[in-house]
Amino acid sequence: MKIDTVVLLLCLSVTRAQGDLTGGPENDTKNSLGEPQTEGCMCDAAIQFILTELRALRDMVVAQKVELSATQRHVEEMRRDNAALETRLSLSERHVEELKAFDAVQAADLVTLKARLTASEGEVKDLHTENSALEARLSLSERHVEELKAFDAAQAADLVTLKARLTASEGEVKDLHTENSALEARLSLIELHVEELKAENEGRPKVAFYTALTDSGNVGPFNTETSLVYSKVITNIGNAYSPVTGVFTAPVRGVYYFRFTAMDLRGSGSMGVAMYKNDLLIMANGAYNSHGHAKYVANAATLELEQGDKIKMRLPPGFGLWDHPHNYNTFSGFLLFPM
Repeated sequence: MKIDTVVLLLCLSVTRAQGDLTGGPENDTKNSLGEPQTEGCMCDAAIQFILTELRALRDMVVAQKVELSATQRHVEEMRRDNAALETRLSLSERHVEELKAFDAVQAADLVTLKARLTASEGEVKDLHTENSALEARLSLSERHVEELKAFDAAQAADLVTLKARLTASEGEVKDLHTENSALEARLSLIELHVEELKAENEGRPKVAFYTALTDSGNVGPFNTETSLVYSKVITNIGNAYSPVTGVFTAPVRGVYYFRFTAMDLRGSGSMGVAMYKNDLLIMANGAYNSHGHAKYVANAATLELEQGDKIKMRLPPGFGLWDHPHNYNTFSGFLLFPM
């Protein structure tokens, strides 16, 4: 715009100068010698001046064009940059909207998280309390572990000893198994013998008796030998003893065992008893009581009897006994085995 105006002004100046050169006398000029100057000289000078100005204007125009072209390129670049910026701005605005929506969600989440944080802080406090208790328990457990380690070390030593003892015991057990096998064989043989004896003894009679004399105190002395009747029958298996007569009658032929006891508490005198097989005296035992304290005698005999043989006890003449509920005077016997 400025360049066109300058060119127009220069053209008007050239036209005016040409008019002045072709005008009247007022345009005549003189040189330094007072001589009139020619029109050709004035015209050439004006043309030279105009050309110089035009060249300057041309250069200026060229420079302006170059600058304009650069400016246009810069404008295009700015337009492209602005388009890119607008695109980025649109994208940013979308991002802003998305962030706003995300922020709204985050705000709700933040409220929830705050509530959860409050609950978590309370739980953390509880956990700290619980951890303190657990640490105390852990310390106690660690002490127990150390004690158990020491105990385990002792047990390990005991285990070595026990293993050695176990090995010895296993050997002994093996020997005992062998011995037990032999014992089992012997036991089987013994059991067989026992069964045979049981079968053999099933038909044998069972005879045993135990009696006491009386609860009445003094018995005797008498002028003649007197049969003793042991009226307190405590045991009488087989009913071979008669509490009426005081006589034991052998139910089968066999070997029998008999025993008696006698006691006297009188101040003085002879005491004792005699045992008879049928009318045969087997034995007589007696003593003389001179100190007034209790006097005792006792004896036993093993006799072979035929079926129907009788065993009885007699009080010799002048002998006395003393008895009461403690049963100091007794008569007993049983069958050892039949024959």
